[in-house]
Amino acid sequence: MAKSISALMLLMAVIPIFGQEVPLPADFRQHNLLSINSSLFNPVFSLRQDPRHRIGLWTRWQWQTIDGDPTTLLLNYTGKFDGFALGGGLFQNNNRLFQHTGGMVNFAYDFRITDEFSVAAGFNAFAYRQELTDNRFIIQEPILPFPEDNQDFIIQVAPAIELKYNDLGVGFVFENLFDYSFDYQEAVSRSDEKIVIGMARYDFETGGGSAASPDRFTPMVYFKKIPGFDTQIGLNGIFNASRYWIQGGYNSFYGPSLGAGGRFLQHLSIGGVVEFASDNAPETDGLSYELVLAYDFGKTDHRKKVVGFDVEEDLKREAELLAAREQAEEAARRQERDSLAAAREAEAAGVAAAREAEAARMAAARRDSIETARRQEELLAQQRRRDSISEAERALALQEEDVTPEAGEKYQEITREGQLEPGYYLIANVFGTKRYYDAFMEKLRGQGLEPQSFYRSRNKYNYVYLRRYDNISEARQARDSKFSGRYEGDLWILRIR
Repeated sequence: MAKSISALMLLMAVIPIFGQEVPLPADFRQHNLLSINSSLFNPVFSLRQDPRHRIGLWTRWQWQTIDGDPTTLLLNYTGKFDGFALGGGLFQNNNRLFQHTGGMVNFAYDFRITDEFSVAAGFNAFAYRQELTDNRFIIQEPILPFPEDNQDFIIQVAPAIELKYNDLGVGFVFENLFDYSFDYQEAVSRSDEKIVIGMARYDFETGGGSAASPDRFTPMVYFKKIPGFDTQIGLNGIFNASRYWIQGGYNSFYGPSLGAGGRFLQHLSIGGVVEFASDNAPETDGLSYELVLAYDFGKTDHRKKVVGFDVEEDLKREAELLAAREQAEEAARRQERDSLAAAREAEAAGVAAAREAEAARMAAARRDSIETARRQEELLAQQRRRDSISEAERALALQEEDVTPEAGEKYQEITREGQLEPGYYLIANVFGTKRYYDAFMEKLRGQGLEPQSFYRSRNKYNYVYLRRYDNISEARQARDSKFSGRYEGDLWILRIR
């Protein structure tokens, strides 16, 4: 309690010194963090990070020129694992009256309830030294119970929760739900002095990018309640593509903002934000600036890791097996019902022998149905094993086959990348620009063809092919025949080993 009263009296003493200058809220002003280091905005946002591991730097110059010292600085590491995220970093934050210097840790966990619904929970924990930065109010005989060295060591915990249904997320953050001053040995804020953030967002896939990393547009609305200030209302949005991002937003206290960034060399990201001041800014300071840097590292997690084993095909066979078993059992039950009905009719007619014969036939039919289902199950299991073995043998033979290019033949071999199936691909064209790629695909479909394509991350090109073959002779025959006369353009063969 004494700490809260001291801070309030200190703020009242300083405001007249600042004149008409509006004091800054005692938070991180992190409302523009939508991509890099976004866990400072909401602790559970670390689960949304695409790379496995990232080191990010965020700086903000609040209502000042960019050649001055940043008002906020955060250097942070975030690691994303199976179902949870973990990170930590160092920060410094200045709100004109106090400067906070220390460290933070982040943890978030995703509780998957169903395929469509999940609950994410997490927290940021801060430990920092609070230092008075403006001494103009200090007099010969201080009236405030403030430490002699004008410093205070504080720990603070900010928990968060987000409910997510498909692409819609609704969450809350409590920035200072728990805080404790070691110098005063008591809580820093009272129960009515808590900072609360509520937000709702939605992810839209825009159709670009790749299947593993599609382009997305994510709008978000939020409110932020800070004691002693008007509640902030905000709206922002970010468009995330594979090589760049664009963002914009509006905050009722700080004003509108625009930002953009790019990704270079597959690992390095650089971006910036310019925020146009609202009426709350001093007359001499019109803009705020933010700069973000990030380095991503770690291997990408692939869904399929076993050569020659198709998960979807296996699930299909399991479904066929289950359907056959249920069908056999239903046939047995139907025969049993029919047989019982016939037996009752025979019994009613007084034909005991017919009843016994019908019962025997019913039992035999049931045994036959069960035996048929068992044989079908064995056959399906044997077929699945044979398919897996033959698929592995075919892949091995395909890799070991040596091919000698013919005179004047356009032929190329590359090492397998990602989920591409080994084989000989009949290539129709290669594109580095998505617009021309889309136009070419539409042209082929208009000619009655069924073109397919794959993307090579190594050279950033889309390869359009008409069909994949298991051996070079079939591929050459298709090329020489112009795909059986269905394609008039040039064709060449690309082998993926």
